[in-house]
Amino acid sequence: MGAPRLPETRRQRFFFAVFLPLSVLANLSLGLLILTGLHPETWPGWLEVGTGALCCVIAGWLAAAAWSKSYWHRSMARQVATWRRIADAFFIWVEDAPVPPEALHSLKISLEEAVPGSERR
Repeated sequence: MGAPRLPETRRQRFFFAVFLPLSVLANLSLGLLILTGLHPETWPGWLEVGTGALCCVIAGWLAAAAWSKSYWHRSMARQVATWRRIADAFFIWVEDAPVPPEALHSLKISLEEAVPGSERR
């Protein structure tokens, strides 16, 4: 069973599934095209080499951004799932333990303060 996925907007899915890979390919292709045919002897030649190198750097940066987003998205989803399982186990234990009603009410208030907006669900 995989880690649950956090919801993504349609715009985010388009950006990371279509736009980002196309941008990486375009920048990498442009950079390699420029760098393969260069034989710099004067300063404009070195500017062309710098342009090609910049395109390659941008392609690498975009690829790293996509990988980082994917990695942290999965990591956060695993953390959320783990903490939900911990909270479920804790509350099952609390339900079975002889706890005074005042203590449960105090716990509920503390949780509502810690997670605002959860009482609306």
